[in-house]
Amino acid sequence: MKKKPSKKIIIDLIAKKLKMPSVKVEKIDNFSKMSSWDSLAQLEILSALDAKLNNKVNKIKNISEVKSVKKIISLLKKKSLIK
Repeated sequence: MKKKPSKKIIIDLIAKKLKMPSVKVEKIDNFSKMSSWDSLAQLEILSALDAKLNNKVNKIKNISEVKSVKKIISLLKKKSLIK
């Protein structure tokens, strides 16, 4: 069985997609407030998360409506996809 990724790995992945430092990304409370945020950025993040988590993210209901890193992390923990 594959080891579950940590919260830090997920934050680093999101930061890479947004081309921002991880520390800054973790503090974002609403992606839509960012000037660099658009539907393509959202799609890239969800695709990267899905690839990292063995195609399980796309099965989470309403995942595309989540608008903050904190909520993404919370949802992934709730679904036992990260530690």
